Amino acid sequence: MYIDYLKNKMEHLETINRWLYNQWGYHDPDGSEKKWFNDRKEKLKNRKLLPIIFIAIEDETPVGTASIIKSDMKTHPELEPWLANVYVKEDKRGNGFGTELVKRVLKESKLNNFKKLYLFTPDKKKFYQKIGWKLYKHEEYRNEMVDIMQYSLQGADI
Repeated sequence: MYIDYLKNKMEHLETINRWLYNQWGYHDPDGSEKKWFNDRKEKLKNRKLLPIIFIAIEDETPVGTASIIKSDMKTHPELEPWLANVYVKEDKRGNGFGTELVKRVLKESKLNNFKKLYLFTPDKKKFYQKIGWKLYKHEEYRNEMVDIMQYSLQGADI
């Protein structure tokens, strides 16, 4: 397995988009898989730093993805940047792909001199705590309780 930038593997954009839309599209009632695809494609073309989208590849087949984005919670625009869209194919979960994707995001974040990184999760707090994330806040967001987590990159040995 290796991890690359999705912009280097654009042939897998449709697959990545489908995974993410199927997993979280219900949060975007005005969206569609096509809108998400077009938005993601445009963002990958831009010259701005963020978003940075990674893809995990095994035997030339995508098995997971993770992103660094500027903001992920409308209720917390003061917090940035964010780890987002961590997804591993169901048949590949439990094999360390998620952990490797998160570590790659942390390395990239440190290379870009980010001081902290944030994420939110309704159900994966223990997974992130195992790899060094700390609970920042527990609150309701989009009609469910979520944990906002933080990773301090200053002095982190990644």
